[in-house]
Amino acid sequence: PEDMLWFHRGLTLLMILRHLANKDPQGLGVTSDAVTDACQALVGPTAHSRLLVISGIPTHLEESVVRTAIRRACNAHGGLFKDEIYIPLQEEDPKKPKCGAVGTGTLDYKTPEPERPFPAGSNDSLDSSSSVTPAMSVSASASTSQTSICSSSQGVSRTASELSVDQELLAAPVAVVAPQQQGTLDPHTVSSQESLDNSLCSLGSLGSLGEPLDSADTASVSDGGSMYTVTSLDHNVVMSRPIKGYAVIEVRARAKVEKIRASLFNSSDLIGLSSLEGEEELMEMTNEEILTASSVNQSLFDTQGSSALEDYFMDKSIKGDKLVPGARDVLTDIFKSCVHSEQMLSLTPAKAIKVSDIYLSKEQINSQTPGNLLHVFFTNVRPPKKVLEDQLTQMLRKYGVPKPNKSKYSKAGKEQHQGKVVSTKRPITKPPTKEKSMLNSVRTALSEKKPIVKPKSPEKSKPDEKDSEKSPTKKPEGTLSFTTALTAVSEGKSFHPVDSWGYMQPILFPEEKYLTLEGFHRFAVDRAKQDIRSVWRAILACGYDLHFERCTCIDTRHAQKACRKWSLEMDVALVQYVNRLCRHLAITPTRLHPHEVYLDPADTADPRVSCLLNVPMESLRLRFALLQSLNNTLETFFLPLVELRQTDTYQHSIAALLREAKGLVFYDTKVAVMNRVLNATVQRTADHAAPEITLDPLEIVGGEIRSSENTYFCQAARQLACVPSSQLCVKLASGGDPTYAFNIRFTGEEVHGTSGSFRHFLWQVCKELQSSALSLLLPCPSSAANRNKGKYILTPSPISYAEEQLLHFFGQLLGIAIRADVPLPLDLLSSFWKGLVGEALDPEADLQDADLLTYNYVKKFESVNDETELEGVCAEITSQHHSNESPESPNKPCCKFTYITMTGDEIELCPGGRNITVGWENKDMYASAIRSLRMRELLNMECMVAVRAGLGSIIPLQLLTTLTALEMELRTCGLPYINLEFLKAHTMYQVGLMETDQHIEFFWTALEMFTQEELCKFIKFACNQERIPFTCPCKDGGPDTAHVPPYPMKIAPPDGAAGSPDSRYIRVETCMFMIKLPQYSSLEVMLEKLRYAIHYREDPLSG
Repeated sequence: PEDMLWFHRGLTLLMILRHLANKDPQGLGVTSDAVTDACQALVGPTAHSRLLVISGIPTHLEESVVRTAIRRACNAHGGLFKDEIYIPLQEEDPKKPKCGAVGTGTLDYKTPEPERPFPAGSNDSLDSSSSVTPAMSVSASASTSQTSICSSSQGVSRTASELSVDQELLAAPVAVVAPQQQGTLDPHTVSSQESLDNSLCSLGSLGSLGEPLDSADTASVSDGGSMYTVTSLDHNVVMSRPIKGYAVIEVRARAKVEKIRASLFNSSDLIGLSSLEGEEELMEMTNEEILTASSVNQSLFDTQGSSALEDYFMDKSIKGDKLVPGARDVLTDIFKSCVHSEQMLSLTPAKAIKVSDIYLSKEQINSQTPGNLLHVFFTNVRPPKKVLEDQLTQMLRKYGVPKPNKSKYSKAGKEQHQGKVVSTKRPITKPPTKEKSMLNSVRTALSEKKPIVKPKSPEKSKPDEKDSEKSPTKKPEGTLSFTTALTAVSEGKSFHPVDSWGYMQPILFPEEKYLTLEGFHRFAVDRAKQDIRSVWRAILACGYDLHFERCTCIDTRHAQKACRKWSLEMDVALVQYVNRLCRHLAITPTRLHPHEVYLDPADTADPRVSCLLNVPMESLRLRFALLQSLNNTLETFFLPLVELRQTDTYQHSIAALLREAKGLVFYDTKVAVMNRVLNATVQRTADHAAPEITLDPLEIVGGEIRSSENTYFCQAARQLACVPSSQLCVKLASGGDPTYAFNIRFTGEEVHGTSGSFRHFLWQVCKELQSSALSLLLPCPSSAANRNKGKYILTPSPISYAEEQLLHFFGQLLGIAIRADVPLPLDLLSSFWKGLVGEALDPEADLQDADLLTYNYVKKFESVNDETELEGVCAEITSQHHSNESPESPNKPCCKFTYITMTGDEIELCPGGRNITVGWENKDMYASAIRSLRMRELLNMECMVAVRAGLGSIIPLQLLTTLTALEMELRTCGLPYINLEFLKAHTMYQVGLMETDQHIEFFWTALEMFTQEELCKFIKFACNQERIPFTCPCKDGGPDTAHVPPYPMKIAPPDGAAGSPDSRYIRVETCMFMIKLPQYSSLEVMLEKLRYAIHYREDPLSG
């Protein structure tokens, strides 16, 4: 029934969760349906939406300057896709002597891209070659296109595919130096990729060309009008080529296109402000000289109609007259998909077929079987208003070859399925001898005359064509045309090739041609030279991106097979990676398209994603699409219906399932649900005044606080003890004037606004908690072994009623900070956050993090093999501590069943432990007792219950069910470092200031030179909190979304205009996060004034 659709939807999602978390077989069917839906969502190219064509760049700028400016503008909003920048260079003047690299474009890669591995048997020496010659640039100039692939200044610059291009281009020069080198292999024998691998194996790395390539050594060989030049970027002549004035980039995420376009317009280097002398020269610039950044539509045309895209696509696909290895591999896969799609429909096991043995007929190419990418390719590559069959016919005439007799796989061969054969041959098992001899004679005649007849389209024939065979008036007497015979057969008429006298008439059968891989590659090259956009439209339509990576699975069966290999561990790793990626891009996972998910080279070294390294790209993107759809339904429909209260009584409840599957839910999904619940549980409305507490800053003047009662923490706890906790439950802070749980008044000070004083109070309280003034937190014992220095845990000791009240207030402060969205500068060990969210502690990892010395001590007893070794361990321990002797043998050292707690007290591990000696029989019991002691101290249930009680009075505790310990720490304390790019993206310039102003550029350059410690001090100086949120609601993309305080940072001119700017100081308004910045004359002055401000801001009497 219709009123139960919500229940069916919720039950379906529940079965999917059970299958993903526990491999429940009951959810296999609905999960397969969800995978099919996710696969359909990936269909359709999206690469064009991430492209930006930048035109109007001043041509006098150097290529490195332009690249640096583009990368700087894009890094503030997530960076570039694969970090690729295409900057074409102007043609070289023929009158000048040729020297240096020859080329018209530079396609720059900052880092190598190992995501697309070569097939089996490929050469593995590419990485070594790239590391040997990191500054190498190999350029090829031909009569049609000239391209250069240059490396970045920040490391290895080319992918494996580009290096293989260089290897292939260098094949001709090496052949001259080494005549013993193998020649080009037959494409009919091995595939193009295999031939490339063989050539790479014969060539070796770039450093094995016969001699080392220094900056002054240049080898060039002329071959067929083309020049292959090997040189280095360190040579000054290479960088002297001027740019053409435009560039093509692909942004990291299409959700950041508009932000990056605005950032490009604010780049003084790109718009040429740094080189213009005044406003008059700026006003005289023409339209062609004005910087523009145009987007690209689905037909791969930009709004400006420039030729930059054609050069960009040609550079990515063709080098000279050859396809780049990436394009060749993709076209090979597309070609072979025609055969694979037919094999999938076969009931018999498919046999391995060499690519050289594949000959495809027009019917096979035009077959619309699932997975036939060749049909998709020709459908999208054909010119407009042209029938696909006509295009295939013309293509086969020019690029097809006759079928050899030795072919085992063709249209009418033995391997062809009988149900799929479309043939004009008579369906008899063995033709008569006369007819066979007649057909052989016809084939012989055809091989001599080679008539050209269009099958299946006789109406296209024109009588005025020059081919005599196609003209009906010039047909040889006594013959029948093939079209007449084919028409009769297609109409179902009985056809007998005899004349009126009863004699057999010969039929002129045209020699049918078939498409091979070599012919398909030649067609792609010729078509690319005519219309490169159509070739790329076809490649994108086949499911690839601009970097020749698969965006989606070939068909549903492939998708189902790929998803069966995923485990819960891999799903959790993918979710964590997406969380970090979205945090870097400042967007939600909903706005991240699955085609934009890939592993960066820097991510491959991360152990958290080690299980994802060998996953194919299309499987990775498909899985993200499935998890994205799952999280959207969880956020908008499922989680608001579920009771999330934790309980150990009902192990099969939905809350228990969500606790197991919490790793499948994105962090932003959890935060969105949490924020919705927090706003729905507000108990203090705008009509009620906020509680106010008064603090005396003179109590903490003089450095160390003499008594814990004088701390801000204890002063606030005493005054808020009589305030109901419902008065502290306010809505989430947002906008320029947020509502906080209480207001702060400092004795003897006049403070305008509440934000600055409230944030300063939280900062001071955290500083007190992590000092010796309060005994609630204890430094991590592992800090004595140089591990987890600066981390704290709850003090594991019996507590009094007063200490319980302080811990309760500490829990309330955690909830207040969550509602205020003010990250607390607390450095607590992960075991504290695990206890807060109800996760079990790990006896190995958590003990090692908390107390490394005890962990090593326990391991010594657990690894003892005999009694002699046990005596040595006891002797070593007793020598470090007080000496104990065994009562049985007075000279024999021993250990008792006692141990030192984290607070320094010696306790018995069991009743009467001081009288029990550790021996071979009870050593394991002794080690286990020490481990259990430390686990109880880390768990610290008595203190944790008080903290959770205080936290539960501010926020609902059931919200913690879906949060992990790390996510709870992020939600409460944020990140301990400052993301300068994120801060720059959330900055406003007021009263006529612009980002391109010179003193504003000095300001950001100075901050980039700061350490993280100095950046935290600057943030404390500017807004009175040491940490700022790493996320903002504006990442949802809504136009009316308010910023989270203290964002945005505001930069304004100083008050008044008296005196020289260099003699003035920086002033801030902490409540508004506003910096009043004088126009300092140099970067050195800016650095001096900023450091003066941040180091002298800790005056307790300053507002």
